[in-house]
Amino acid sequence: MKFNKITFTILSLIGLVSAAVTTPSGKPPGSGQSSLNGYPPMDQTPPTNQPWFRKVDLSKVPNISPRKNFQDCPPKGAADPNCVWSCSQCQSKDDVYFCPNQGDWGLTFDDGPASSQTGKLLTLLDSAKLKATFFIVGSRVVEFPDTLMKTYKAGHHIAAHTWSHTPLTTLTNEQIVAEMLWTEKIINDTLGIVTKYMRPPQGDVDNRVRAVMKALGYIVVLWDYDTGDFLAAPGNKFDPNWIINNVTQWVKTPPNGVDHGHCSLEHDIHTISVNVIPTVLPMIQNAGFKPQPISTCFGDKNPYQSLLGGSSGGNSTSSSSGNGNSGSSDSSSNASGSESSNDPTVNTKSTSDGSSLRVSAYLSFVAFLVGLLSL
Repeated sequence: MKFNKITFTILSLIGLVSAAVTTPSGKPPGSGQSSLNGYPPMDQTPPTNQPWFRKVDLSKVPNISPRKNFQDCPPKGAADPNCVWSCSQCQSKDDVYFCPNQGDWGLTFDDGPASSQTGKLLTLLDSAKLKATFFIVGSRVVEFPDTLMKTYKAGHHIAAHTWSHTPLTTLTNEQIVAEMLWTEKIINDTLGIVTKYMRPPQGDVDNRVRAVMKALGYIVVLWDYDTGDFLAAPGNKFDPNWIINNVTQWVKTPPNGVDHGHCSLEHDIHTISVNVIPTVLPMIQNAGFKPQPISTCFGDKNPYQSLLGGSSGGNSTSSSSGNGNSGSSDSSSNASGSESSNDPTVNTKSTSDGSSLRVSAYLSFVAFLVGLLSL
């Protein structure tokens, strides 16, 4: 009987320690694993008005109706009062289109993480001693949280690319908020950061979407060089030489040939795209350009809205001006915090997780005392 009591006491103590070292999200600290319970279906516009959503002030969002189809654009050359970049390439002073300084090259990859393709890309970038910005789709994190953690730990810049990759001008304001905050949540649950930069899927952004992003504290990043590799999905007849030919044409203009740098768009979910990296990166570097994350070329020392356990940059965003090619700062506060916490970066899940853990710890402690007294 004494052996059983000792065993009971030891098990109770283990339970107490386990409860004590578990984070409020129910994950062991530093596990790098998303707690996948409760996330919406992948690749669908997620539900709105969740109780853990940050309060977002949408009062300054212009009254522009969602478009039925993002490819329905005004006739070429017609006025574009809503400044829809995916239609007319209309530029806003708050968007980022390229790096501000000559010779800087914003290296960006969209739509991941993908397990094998992103993993290979990380190896290639590490061999070249280069970092990049990865625009993350929330639904892919559900599948590959470890790959996202590996990307972050390798020192790359993590940014948001919505939950379902739906063109944002076709969604309501509330749906846009849901796309961003579900993505923000799963990245935060996995890495402990709140993203600050975002790229609208397919570059689909207008003045209404821009205003929602500003209310959420996000900087909108587009591009001036598109590799066209979005066509490289399996089943398409895509020639990787098309990417190489694009880069060949781009680097013919030397770094001092324009008064700014560049930002290229590529995807880390396509094998063809990743396989040409060992060819195109040396082409860019040999032409005198310096590939780097988009946040680095703007000199942003706080590339996230906040970090786990404390803020980074006071939850402010450094908004660019002058067609996105200036690093001047225009600080605007983030959207009024969290409903359940003064720090929007922690406890974004339901607070019931923390309460359950406290109850578990209490019961384990009681069991430990009972076992100890019965020895």
